[in-house]
Amino acid sequence: HGILINPQVGCYLGFAQTWHCLLHKCSGEKNSKKIRVLDSLIGMIRKFPYEDSSYDKLQEDLEKIRGKYKQVCSILNIQSDFRISTERSSLTF
Repeated sequence: HGILINPQVGCYLGFAQTWHCLLHKCSGEKNSKKIRVLDSLIGMIRKFPYEDSSYDKLQEDLEKIRGKYKQVCSILNIQSDFRISTERSSLTF
């Protein structure tokens, strides 16, 4: 399952960084909560131990990242359906 984790977490990071940049350009009081939640997701992803397969809380931390991603999508009013197709090498939302 490790081959599926890296693309998924990498996609979350790219998504979060893109929205973070977009919201900073349109800074305002209503965007501050969104930016804080994005900062939290980015921080969680950066601390994620990609290269340590023996990390005992890998699944637990991955579930926290997925939960935070869903929270971000909810706040941004974006559908959070993330799937990786095993038949072809594309990401679908």
